[in-house]
Amino acid sequence: MKRHSKFFVLCFAFILVFALVVAAQEKAADDTVTCPVSGKTVKKSEAKGPYVYKGKTYYFCCDGCREAFIKDPEKYADNDADHTVMDPVCGMKVKKSEVKANYEYKGKTYYFCMEECLEKFKKDPEKYASKAEEMVTCPVSGETIKRSEAAGKYEYKGKTYYFCCPNCQEKFVKDPEKYAKKGGQMDTESQSSCAACAVKKTQ
Repeated sequence: MKRHSKFFVLCFAFILVFALVVAAQEKAADDTVTCPVSGKTVKKSEAKGPYVYKGKTYYFCCDGCREAFIKDPEKYADNDADHTVMDPVCGMKVKKSEVKANYEYKGKTYYFCMEECLEKFKKDPEKYASKAEEMVTCPVSGETIKRSEAAGKYEYKGKTYYFCCPNCQEKFVKDPEKYAKKGGQMDTESQSSCAACAVKKTQ
C-alpha cells in the first residue's frame, strides 16, 4: 500500500513539474520583445526571427526589419536605451536614452523629446494619445499601421508619409513621386520586394 502511495505521489509531482514547465514556456512565448530596427514592442510568439548576433538573440516586428538588421547588424545591435520611440505631440522619433521626459497615461508610457511636448500632452492627453494610435498607410506596401508604430516617416511636398519598415522608407526616398501618386496602392514590384507585405499576404 505504501508503495502505491509513493508511486501516486511521484506521478503527481511529475505532472505538477511538467505543468509548471509548460506554463513557463507559454509565458516566455508571450513575453514582449523590442524590434531593434523599428523600436516596436511585440509578443515574442508573434515576432519575426530570431537572429543571433554576437551571442545575443534579436527579434523583429517584420521580415523587412530582420533583413535590414542582417545587412547592417552593428547599426542596430544596441541596447534597449537606443531603441527609438515617437513623441506623440510633435511626432519626432528619438532614442530612449535621449528622451527628455516620459509620462504614463491609461497604463501606457509616452516619451517626449522635450519638456514642452510633455506639458502639451498633460493639458490634453486624450487628443495626443488618440493621435499616436491613428492608423496610417505605408505608401509603398499599402499596409495599414498605427502611426506610433511606424518604422519611419518622411516629408514630401508638405505631406508626411509613414512606413511599415525601413526598406519601404528607403524605396520611397529614392523615388517619392512614384509612391506619392499611388497613395498606398501596392504595385507588383513593391509586393515582391517588401518582405513585410509578403508575410502579411500569407497570414
